[in-house]
Amino acid sequence: MNMGGFFARIARPLLLAAIISMPLTGCGYQWQGGEGASTSSVLGAGGSTVKIVEVEQSSLYPWVPYYLRTLMRDEITLRRLAQWRDEGEADYTMEIRMPSFSVSSYVSNTQDITLLNAATVYLEVIIHEGGSDAVAWRSGLIGYSENFENQREHTAIRELLREVVRRAVDRMQLKF
Repeated sequence: MNMGGFFARIARPLLLAAIISMPLTGCGYQWQGGEGASTSSVLGAGGSTVKIVEVEQSSLYPWVPYYLRTLMRDEITLRRLAQWRDEGEADYTMEIRMPSFSVSSYVSNTQDITLLNAATVYLEVIIHEGGSDAVAWRSGLIGYSENFENQREHTAIRELLREVVRRAVDRMQLKF
């Protein structure tokens, strides 16, 4: 086996890829999985503090507000958009409103076991500036519906809420 030819066949494409990618680094492109990834959002570049001051919900499940708080906190922390404050002053305060929520079971078998759950939720996130309490950002209504087969109702609700919170945080990062 000719080792010189082997390395030339591998080195040439790698060198070409490196040369082509060099101009892109000057244009502001960067790998989002890296440590220095940009986390810009309506909350700033990740150094701001935020706390949730209110969760309004329209469901009859007492665990939903706590679950929404946990989901929002985990999603923002995962994306490194802000640092959390549970008490005291924060740069931003957040309200989560859930004006509409419904879960229906549509199909049951002969033993009256639900085979299909349909769930719909509408959520709105409002962020206030900490010092002045002025509205810094409003998500608008974010809706999500899903049919869940062969799942328990509370599992379907948790998946539904997880997705609508993800979509809300996605909107926080949009820049138009």
